[in-house]
Amino acid sequence: MKTVKLVTIVALSSLFAGCTAPNDDSGANSAGPANTVAVDLRVRDNDEAAYVAVDSFNVPASHEIGDGMMPYEGIGWENELVGYRLYLDGRLVSDIFGKRTGEPALAQISEFGSYHDLAPWGMDVLKVGPSLGIGGLGTMRAGQPEQFGSVPKLSAKIDETGGSAGNFTVTADGIETPTGQTAGFTANYSIASGSPLTRVKVKPTGDLPLATGIVMHDGAELLQSDNNGNGQWLYVATWGEQQSENKDGLGMALFYRAGEASYGGLANSTHYVSFNSGDFEYAFLAAWELDPQGVKSRDAFVALLDKELQALEGSSQ
Repeated sequence: MKTVKLVTIVALSSLFAGCTAPNDDSGANSAGPANTVAVDLRVRDNDEAAYVAVDSFNVPASHEIGDGMMPYEGIGWENELVGYRLYLDGRLVSDIFGKRTGEPALAQISEFGSYHDLAPWGMDVLKVGPSLGIGGLGTMRAGQPEQFGSVPKLSAKIDETGGSAGNFTVTADGIETPTGQTAGFTANYSIASGSPLTRVKVKPTGDLPLATGIVMHDGAELLQSDNNGNGQWLYVATWGEQQSENKDGLGMALFYRAGEASYGGLANSTHYVSFNSGDFEYAFLAAWELDPQGVKSRDAFVALLDKELQALEGSSQ
């Protein structure tokens, strides 16, 4: 297991922090064993430059959506089962990279837009739109969950990568609240080998009504855990036979602690939960029909949800 040590490369632009050895423009680097958990953050300061792997990054105010500063618009993380990415901009929501191989794949993605096509490694399988994607943090405005739209101060830092577990921290600040003040949060994202689950621990700063959720697509079925009061964790999930961008089976789930959040229903194409004040934790997962998990039906997806729910309950003991 490799814990990242931050260093500084003076030769790069002041936009970059904590750089590791540069990759060529293909994004290729050492893949490692199939069960390696990888967190991938690469940036460049102009269209002609190669992407460079960094351990931390302060997103500059000049960054615009689609400008190619990052190869897939944010930070990515993966294990041998699934990959995810978080948009490092005003959207700040998560997306799914479905994988067809257990080998690390995200560091191979370099050309903006190419991940929308089915490749031997997999593809982007989720259409996010204006929703909260899968487990994306957003805010409540006029009774519905929305993307922040503007995050004036935003940074990401890789804390651990390259072994059986990985995690990174995102810090956001300067977000406008409903009362006209500014606030933010620090969120730590973690994933381990052997499970598609990403866990997120959030520390809000200021009075910002936070929410998360999963996007609802036409034809998908809503699934929810039994709220019988016996467990600390609940879930809201969807399964659809043609829910993925490849028009095949995709399941998504959001897990939350019963005492920290409440399910609000469907709004802005998102099945959402809103959080109480104070620190909180939640988790999310995805299972794609073509990925190594082998989940190809609703029943198999429900079995996965029950397994991961029990694991979360066990970790809370």
